[in-house]
Amino acid sequence: MTTLGIDLGTSHSSLAAIEDGKAVLLDIVQLEGAHDLITDKQLPSVYFHDENAKGLRLPWDDNPVILGRYAREQAITSPERAVVSAKSWLCYKGDALLPPKAEWGGKSAKDVSTLLLSHLYQAYQNAGGAKPETIALTVPASFDPLARQLTEDAARAAGLSHFELIEEPLAAFYAWLASEPNWNKKLKAGDSVLVCDVGGGTSDFSLIAVREEHDELRLDRVAVGRHLLLGGDNMDLALAHFLAQKQGGLDHWQFVSLQQEVRKAKEKLLSDPHAETYAFSITSRGSSLFASTLRLELTKNEVKEFLVEGFFPKVDSDARLTRASGLQTMGLPYEADPAITKHLAAFLKTALKNVLAQGETFGQSAEQKLFLPNYILFNGGVFKAKILEDRIFETLKSWGANELQTLESPDLDHAVTMGAAYYAEWKKTGSRLRVRTAAPRSFYIGIEPNGMSVPGLKPQLSALCVLPQGTEEGTVLEIADQEFALWGGDEVRFHLFSGEGHSPLSSLTPNAEAQLDNVAELKSEIEDEGDGPIPVRLEVEYDTTGTLALQMKEQSGPRVWKLAFDIREGGTSG
Repeated sequence: MTTLGIDLGTSHSSLAAIEDGKAVLLDIVQLEGAHDLITDKQLPSVYFHDENAKGLRLPWDDNPVILGRYAREQAITSPERAVVSAKSWLCYKGDALLPPKAEWGGKSAKDVSTLLLSHLYQAYQNAGGAKPETIALTVPASFDPLARQLTEDAARAAGLSHFELIEEPLAAFYAWLASEPNWNKKLKAGDSVLVCDVGGGTSDFSLIAVREEHDELRLDRVAVGRHLLLGGDNMDLALAHFLAQKQGGLDHWQFVSLQQEVRKAKEKLLSDPHAETYAFSITSRGSSLFASTLRLELTKNEVKEFLVEGFFPKVDSDARLTRASGLQTMGLPYEADPAITKHLAAFLKTALKNVLAQGETFGQSAEQKLFLPNYILFNGGVFKAKILEDRIFETLKSWGANELQTLESPDLDHAVTMGAAYYAEWKKTGSRLRVRTAAPRSFYIGIEPNGMSVPGLKPQLSALCVLPQGTEEGTVLEIADQEFALWGGDEVRFHLFSGEGHSPLSSLTPNAEAQLDNVAELKSEIEDEGDGPIPVRLEVEYDTTGTLALQMKEQSGPRVWKLAFDIREGGTSG
């Protein structure tokens, strides 16, 4: 049996398997042209719709959909028939059809994710891969339960079984652990590691702390950043605007094609030490082809300076984020402020507040403005440009992280894929320490007020904290000092909310729908004997699978009602 790691990426997806105890990247067969096949370690996460395509062949399919390398190339000239960055949409209208207003109908983000996962799995099987015993599938740490559920649904629809989700920054950290057999001599109790993961469509920040327990080191993830739609795709768009302005303006189709070309230019100029310029041609759809063909050039210095100062400016620790104001067109909620360093400062500020509120220190003090880690692990292809790593490092030092050191990533492009495979293998065999994870946010159950009814007035929900941020998996909590009234009926609704920051157990937040994020609404049938509300007490269990189980125990009888919310590995169920 084999262990697989799958990175379903915004820009690229990849596969790794454990062979002789080591994670090995696998080749992925894909179309390069209508009649050409290629094998690569990466599958571009692009779907292209062409119902009239003829002669397409894959080793396992005589009439395949167009995915990967060929889809990406086709998207340059016909972007209205392509779906890119589908993963980013999973948090936002994951069942909506993409691209918006597509004349051919479009595909949902979940459907495209299913196609990509199916292609990866078929490529693995076609190469003679044995049936996997376990699979780890990566998601951003900040994915909400809906996005995790859609990812799981896509995986099942693609034929995957025996899989679980792992957060991308954690996977990158597992890859580092595997590459550093003496990690427990390098790290010591009280240390903290910032995982800075900037991918194609998202930026993820996580903090991992080192504790000592029973004379051994223990690793705990203690903070997770919010979902930031800010990454390599934004950089490509910014470079496209820069070149368009430099040219004096482009028509619509020239600009659409330019966005695809600058991605290739950026990757070439930042990864090839000998490449100083990148030249390419852009054509329009006008009647005169030669009159609308432009030759453009991008230099390495332009890319570096534009990306560094635009996305990684050196800012003070109290720099404020620019927020969107007023009306916006509908679409993905991209960050209004592109400065990744500002978002990092905001994350570290919140992390310090929450860690101290939980009674931890990890070498921090209340006098600090930010949580200051003493190690940083970079992940993501953008950091192949050493200048971007250096800017983050220098900025953290300027904020007071004087002892900061960099942990060397084994592979900026593929650490997440390899780390996912290691995670699945170590969890299966129990042979290596796993990073313990705690509740990334505080979770609340909606509570209706006990008051007189007013016609036409909807009762305002309060939120009872049932799981404070930082609660470790495997914890059982009892709210013994309060009694609640449970009403029966054919369709009883329960609302689960979440929020950033640590809230004490059983504390109440008023006006929950305005103050907190609405995670899920469960409908259930509660036996109603017609004798009014049932007095109950609440008990909460946060188990090792990331499931929050809320038990409502009858105060004067044996009955128990249970709600189960899967808040870590995807979805909600009750």
